[in-house]
Amino acid sequence: MDEELLSRQPPQSLEAEQSVLGAMLIDSRCIADVIGILHPEDFYLKQNQEIYETIYSMFNFSQTIDPITVLDAMKERGVWQENSRDYVLQLMEITPTAAHPARYAGIVRDKALLRSLAAAAADIGETVYEGVGTPSEILEAAEKKIFALRKGERGDSLEHIGTV
Repeated sequence: MDEELLSRQPPQSLEAEQSVLGAMLIDSRCIADVIGILHPEDFYLKQNQEIYETIYSMFNFSQTIDPITVLDAMKERGVWQENSRDYVLQLMEITPTAAHPARYAGIVRDKALLRSLAAAAADIGETVYEGVGTPSEILEAAEKKIFALRKGERGDSLEHIGTV
């Protein structure tokens, strides 16, 4: 059982993350659709999150978005790494098509939701075992966490039952 817990990976789809970024780099016209679906923290891989944040920021300032300008903006933001150029080129090569970025973004968002649900469940379990508060208060705090996820919120604004 311990080996099973250690071998568990958080829900993720690196292929979908890479495909959504690749599609955005190949065809900047699809960026508006993706930005309506994903937040930077939805990306599991930090490097993918940094590339998305860079594109997101550039989009908000109506800057030209292509591989060259993204790499330059990554340098300006201080997130450029030794392998950034090769990785951006790889993203474009492995992306099957720029025609379905919203579908790829949906997969990334769904995996992020599952990670958030797992984190909320762990927080709820921790609260139960701490035994701080009445059962009805603990239940209410748990319901708020789950409801926040249902509404699409991150749930970060909720307070721990022990502080309430």
